[in-house]
Amino acid sequence: MLINSSYLLCLSAGLVYDSLMLKHQCVCGNAHIHPEHAGRVQSIWSRLQETGLLNRCERIRGRKASLDEIQSVHSEFHTLLYGTSPLNRHKLDHKKLLGPISQNMYAVLPCGGIGVDSDTVWNEVHSSAAVRMAVGSVIELAFKVAAGELKNGFAVVRPPGHHAEESTAMGFCFFNSVAITAKLLQQKLGVGNILIVDWVRSTNQITNSTTTDNILLLYIDFN
Repeated sequence: MLINSSYLLCLSAGLVYDSLMLKHQCVCGNAHIHPEHAGRVQSIWSRLQETGLLNRCERIRGRKASLDEIQSVHSEFHTLLYGTSPLNRHKLDHKKLLGPISQNMYAVLPCGGIGVDSDTVWNEVHSSAAVRMAVGSVIELAFKVAAGELKNGFAVVRPPGHHAEESTAMGFCFFNSVAITAKLLQQKLGVGNILIVDWVRSTNQITNSTTTDNILLLYIDFN
């Protein structure tokens, strides 16, 4: 698709954020011992306001990713495990979850909370909504950029997602929002090659967690 350069100059940068993601916090209540916590995105948002950049961007309404969208990359069990909460899980077929979810699915952390590991905390009441909001917000923003409605965009989201594999949560991440978005851009909009730049080099969970074709990966390590 060819886009006139003068048209691009008229487009705005998009910005997506939702305070629902702040509720993804360890039940221990001590954010100081968890490097990935709500204060991270709160600081980013405050800085955007202080510098005036917030008013120069077009605010995009975030949304929760659907379970079907998440399953474009993740297994059904993984999607249901981290994409549902006790309030809505009773509506699901428990055979898909291989029985009721219990505390035994998670590790008890030294702080007293629960999680996949010491970095990847889980809040049984709020985390599922937060992780789906993070994924859905990235999808929503990327689709508007790909459709030519925005020049570019920045998603202020948490928890992050680039470490999550098809059936494994790790490194603060539960759903791989990058891989899911790339997969859906190809499936829904017919986007061809997609370049994913990881500013901090890590293992290639993106390629391990998706079967998307024609995704070009470039890892840039600035450490």
